[in-house]
Amino acid sequence: LDDDAVVLLGKVFDKMGLSARAYDRILKVSRTIADLDGKDVIMLGSNSYLGLTSHPEVKQASIDAIKEHGTGCAGSRFLNGTLNVHLELEQKLAKFVGKEDCIIYSTGFFANQGAISALASRHDHIILDRLDHASIIEGTRLTFSKVHKFKHNDMEDLEKLLKSIKDEPKLIIVDGVYSMDGDIAPLPEIVKLCKQYNCKIMVDDAHSLGVLGENGQGTAHHFGLTDEVDLIMGTFSKSLASQGGFVAGDHKVIDFIRHTSRPFIFSASLAPAMVAAASKALDVMIREPERIKALWEITDYAREGFKR
Repeated sequence: LDDDAVVLLGKVFDKMGLSARAYDRILKVSRTIADLDGKDVIMLGSNSYLGLTSHPEVKQASIDAIKEHGTGCAGSRFLNGTLNVHLELEQKLAKFVGKEDCIIYSTGFFANQGAISALASRHDHIILDRLDHASIIEGTRLTFSKVHKFKHNDMEDLEKLLKSIKDEPKLIIVDGVYSMDGDIAPLPEIVKLCKQYNCKIMVDDAHSLGVLGENGQGTAHHFGLTDEVDLIMGTFSKSLASQGGFVAGDHKVIDFIRHTSRPFIFSASLAPAMVAAASKALDVMIREPERIKALWEITDYAREGFKR
């Protein structure tokens, strides 16, 4: 936000008698209503797109995992931190997004940071949309690769960049849905350029999973381009009502990441309760496609209202 926007936002909160610093206030949330400083307000800041954080089956799955496995693994995946629930979720996610294999991380931020830093090196070129998520930016900073940015969703600018790069390894990374602007990456055009200029492509589906595609399978599925996208990243903290993240792709690529990604190797394993919640949320999302339909109905209603 620029300075004028911050001042305006502060005035709005003051008029409502609320603090703009919600992170240091007592906030109680019940589905779509939040209790902020004793006042009922509509929750518009949540990423629980399908409302599954309060689903009874999701909550029970988390409780059952704690009863069976305890509150945490107290170790990394390479030590004692790989349980049956971790492997089952990786298999389910790979199948869901149409890839051979999958690796899960303790946060979505780590998923991007860990995969990108493992795959790219100083002799590679990484090409980003200017509005890519911060976790993607941080991942590129650990690679020593040559990083290029093109204007947001501007295919002419992207092609101009690709033409300027010699015949060296190239990876294009885009968000499927951009969280701040809410627009969708023009994936068909990007895939066409990737084929023309011999690039690999990674799509961050943090805000697309559970939103786009049949049963919420994401941006690549939405455009019918699953086989054309090399890596699909997703998070559990939006539609999947939990915490964590994943990257899916060909088995050889995922296995390489698994054995070279420092955020994966040197972080504690994702708590079983979080894994179980995400797994059950995925089951519910597939079983109840009406939730995605309702999400789009609400989205269209809000969009039309803002236009007026």
